[in-house]
Amino acid sequence: MEKMKKLFQNINLKIFIPSCLTLIILIGVLLFFPVKSAHIIRYLYDICTEKFGWLYLLACLACFGFLIWISFSKAGNIKLGAKSEKPQYSDLSWIAMLFTAGVGTSIVILGFLEPIYYVSSPPFNIEPMSEMAYEYAHMYGQFHWGLGAWAFYNPAIIAVAYMMYVRKESTIRLSSACRPVLKKYTDRWPGYCIDIFVIFGVVGSITTSLGIGTPVLADIIREVFGIPQQYELQVKLIILLIWIMIFGTSVFLGLEKGIQRLSNINIVMAFVFMLIIFLVGPTVGILKMEVNSIGLYVSEFFRMSTYTQPFGDGIFTKNWTVFYWGWWIAFMPMMGMFVGKISRGRTIKNVVWGQLIWGTAGCCLSFMVFGGYSLYLQSSGKVDLVSILNNGTQSDAIIAILKTLPMPQIMMIFLCVVCFVYLATTIDSCAYVLAGVTTDNLKPTKDPDRWNRLFWAVLFSTLSIAIMIVGGIESVKIMSVVTGLFLILVLFLLMASVKKRLEEDISEKEKRRE
Repeated sequence: MEKMKKLFQNINLKIFIPSCLTLIILIGVLLFFPVKSAHIIRYLYDICTEKFGWLYLLACLACFGFLIWISFSKAGNIKLGAKSEKPQYSDLSWIAMLFTAGVGTSIVILGFLEPIYYVSSPPFNIEPMSEMAYEYAHMYGQFHWGLGAWAFYNPAIIAVAYMMYVRKESTIRLSSACRPVLKKYTDRWPGYCIDIFVIFGVVGSITTSLGIGTPVLADIIREVFGIPQQYELQVKLIILLIWIMIFGTSVFLGLEKGIQRLSNINIVMAFVFMLIIFLVGPTVGILKMEVNSIGLYVSEFFRMSTYTQPFGDGIFTKNWTVFYWGWWIAFMPMMGMFVGKISRGRTIKNVVWGQLIWGTAGCCLSFMVFGGYSLYLQSSGKVDLVSILNNGTQSDAIIAILKTLPMPQIMMIFLCVVCFVYLATTIDSCAYVLAGVTTDNLKPTKDPDRWNRLFWAVLFSTLSIAIMIVGGIESVKIMSVVTGLFLILVLFLLMASVKKRLEEDISEKEKRRE
């Protein structure tokens, strides 16, 4: 009994127990009522995207407004830590950790395939497969993974980092960051609800990444080793178990020895893979595509950011922009708490612009190369990827692309390794954050308890396995959008809280000087 008390002495049971019970119930419902669960999730998704899609778009624009305010206010020069303190991590390690935490396996898979979806079903009533459709197809993925995506994270990042390193509070919970607005309700049910929604946002977002990545990797492995279709589920489960071992070890080692090293390895491997595609493919053609895409991105940015299709069917906005904005909002708590934690010793302006610019640059570079190569294969007639996606699966399209490369078997294995490490890094970050949310008295220099980090990593891996067994991946991929709707309120609360806190503290300092 004493051991149990000691184990849970730093755990906030009012957040930990309801979150665990709800997730366990969710796993049970998905296992025993898969069809009904899928219908309910799809119904909620349709409501979120059709009735509230405009709200997701406004939330993104509000984050840009927050970024502009903080950049031109006195708050931008505040250092997250002591005045003489240097950054806790080198620029390269900091960039590697924030980028790999924020993208995962999906950047590789969708980097290849997303432009093909766009060229066959482009926005703005552009004729499918036309020259203009190809131009927009190469650019639109960079919009969805670019500035808008990374702008969502800034309010949470600054809230957490300022709270930990300037005000010296021993927590990384977003409810605590909302204290200037919530006041006494921070430590009551409204605050607890925020933290429970945060946990669901993290679980929904990472499960979406697993839902996109695992089936493709399973099919590539079956292709390489000639494993029959009948063993597909077993291969998927083996992949998840390998992931559990990789990120379990990394999570156990902690932020310094585990996640930082894995992130550095990840960046190098991803860059090597990208360089191979760039050099093997139409190098000059890819560069020409990207220069054109930069111009389109700049000229069409506000149109894309406010594109609701009010007089059309709204399918493009619903299935792409709103889906992505919901996914990024669901990722917002994790990225806010993780990047805030690793940003000690940097100024607020350095953090908000650093993560925005480097995150956007990494994603745009990936879409430039991967998307450019797949569009080249489609336009040149070497591979009809549109037909493959229409009549087959994403796995079939990825395998068809990799077969056009030199030593295709080796490239398939290399892609699998890159994706394994990518997602393992993201899962590490998620488990670290979930452990932090449920921990009381977490000092800036300390990590959450190891058992707590491992517990969350295993729990949402179990959720993923349950979903695989019942074939509910598509349902879970859209759960992050549903969760994101509730987190929009948290996002606005964070922006108001950060603004109020910073203005009050700056005003107080100026009075002291007088």
